[in-house]
Amino acid sequence: MSNELNHSVILREDKCIGCTGCLKICPTEAIRVRDGKANIISERCIDCGECISICPNHAKSAITDDLSLLKKFRYKIAIPSLTIYGQFPSNIGMNQILASIKSMGFDEVVEGRIGADISICLIKEYLLKNKKERFPLINSNCPAIIRLIQIRFPDLIPNIIDIETPIEIAARIAKKNVSEKTGLDIKDIGVFFITPCTARVTSIRHPIGITKSYIDGAISMKDVYGEIVRNLGDSSTPDLGERSKASLLWPIAGGQAAALDIDNYLAVDGIHQVIKVFEELELGKLEDVDFIECSACVGGCVGGPLVIQNPFIAKNRIMKYLRKVDETKCTKEDMDNYIEMYKNGFIRMTEKILPKPVMMLDKDITRSIQKLELVTEILKNLPGLDCGICGSPTCRAFAEDIVNGVNKKAICMIKTMNGFKNKNI
Repeated sequence: MSNELNHSVILREDKCIGCTGCLKICPTEAIRVRDGKANIISERCIDCGECISICPNHAKSAITDDLSLLKKFRYKIAIPSLTIYGQFPSNIGMNQILASIKSMGFDEVVEGRIGADISICLIKEYLLKNKKERFPLINSNCPAIIRLIQIRFPDLIPNIIDIETPIEIAARIAKKNVSEKTGLDIKDIGVFFITPCTARVTSIRHPIGITKSYIDGAISMKDVYGEIVRNLGDSSTPDLGERSKASLLWPIAGGQAAALDIDNYLAVDGIHQVIKVFEELELGKLEDVDFIECSACVGGCVGGPLVIQNPFIAKNRIMKYLRKVDETKCTKEDMDNYIEMYKNGFIRMTEKILPKPVMMLDKDITRSIQKLELVTEILKNLPGLDCGICGSPTCRAFAEDIVNGVNKKAICMIKTMNGFKNKNI
């Protein structure tokens, strides 16, 4: 099956010049350069979008859905990411932005805030009542982080909290409410997420922890930004009720942990920083921490590869909106309702998250050990510069590619050039 069917991140070979800029940035070493072109190793890719952000030639891009997909459904619901508010000057009202989105062909616009509010309440309750569980808990809302754990840190899978993502929760509640209100079958109701995130696109098509997503399509925030701007002036303002400060904090790095109102937490953003923290966690150095909030993108979701605005400007704008919003509290009645939804599986993961040992040298442990010995021997003869000229991200990856037979033209250019120098050529 092609990479385009399995992933949102794709490579446009006609734009790739083989510059190797994407090699080192990939957190799972999923990219190689062969014959002057980058190649994505499909089973290793976690769709984090790091390669999209760094490529100067725009050779990496994302496959997302477009508005034509709305025609398949009788009732269309848009759920924009809360990062949308950071894409516009703060003198433009939140309801004005949502009304503009509705005018693009949707029957209703639902904010992801309801999902965020429910997640916050449930995580608080979970932390209070599960002190004997494996700690620290890791947030489950960043799909790139979940896939990173599957591939590189499978021992941390039990630490992932099994509460569904705010967007998935919002989609489920929205479909249920519309079905009850209109009498329409769930399959006739389409929910579309306006996303800042490539990994979210893949998680909708190939969900983790559930059998099927309630979200029917993911539309790139970049793709519809222009139309939202054009419609801002003449859009009527819908009444969307109260908002909470906690939910508006959600897309900002550290916002989830701050909304939980706990002291013993760690908030980490940027996938390479997350990797460093996970390495510490695997060594047993962070067991005194209760909760780790991880965001693959720098700045949180506001730094996603499909946003328009600089993440720091977007954060500043959201913080300005925050001053206009009153704080809301989770009542006991709300909590009882959320717990019931959690228990019956409506807003939690119902499938096991399984490891994906694609970075192992071999599935057979004996052969894996033998290959490791070969890799070690090859490494002794390599310069250890991790320059990427060979088309592999590191010297170790180069050695592994040789051992696994995936690099037929195994030449270390640095070693070759040093040989020329020694011969005074």
